[in-house]
Amino acid sequence: MGKEEQKIIDLYVVSKLSEQQIATKLLVGPERIRWVLKKNKIQKRSIGEAIRYLHITKFNKKEYVLKTGLTLEQEKLKIAGVMLYWGEGAKKGSNVAFANSDPVMIQLFLRFLREICGINEKRLHATLHHYPDLDEVKLKKFWSKTLGLPLKQFYLSYVHLNTKGSYKKKSIYGTLSVQYSDTRLLAQVNAWIAEYSTIGVRRGSSVGRALVL
Repeated sequence: MGKEEQKIIDLYVVSKLSEQQIATKLLVGPERIRWVLKKNKIQKRSIGEAIRYLHITKFNKKEYVLKTGLTLEQEKLKIAGVMLYWGEGAKKGSNVAFANSDPVMIQLFLRFLREICGINEKRLHATLHHYPDLDEVKLKKFWSKTLGLPLKQFYLSYVHLNTKGSYKKKSIYGTLSVQYSDTRLLAQVNAWIAEYSTIGVRRGSSVGRALVL
């Protein structure tokens, strides 16, 4: 194997650069990169992996770092965050997405993401849902201050038109959806949900006996 081929393999396998990034760096065509990787039987990345590493190497979007050696208080926070997501979070897709109109719930969930999941703040975004008779600017400032989330990380708001019912009266702050773009973290949270969900169906529990019967 020549020095160029070894360099290409190292950039792909170790540095996690994409084929196009390597081609640009070495001033060669992308077809040359693909040929070298195929020749040396280097496994091609999945689409999810490709997007993940591109975020890291090109856009400097750092990955989350799970907190280890949790204290009792942190264990409680982890359980609370997972339970909230089990009830209100999106289980599919590519984002960890949680929506609620209660500021305390949103605050608690963000504490979970920040303190337990060790998220990268730059990858955290929010979308405000509100009714047309509410002041969007004031609502965004309220949520931004409450959550410590810069206004620049808010997506375009969604206005609910022609909506009636008691829900409108209760939603004085609108509804906020917080999103964190990371399929691996979504998989991790779903794994925690699956783990905790077995508690109620373990042998001897009332739910477990009902399922057996």
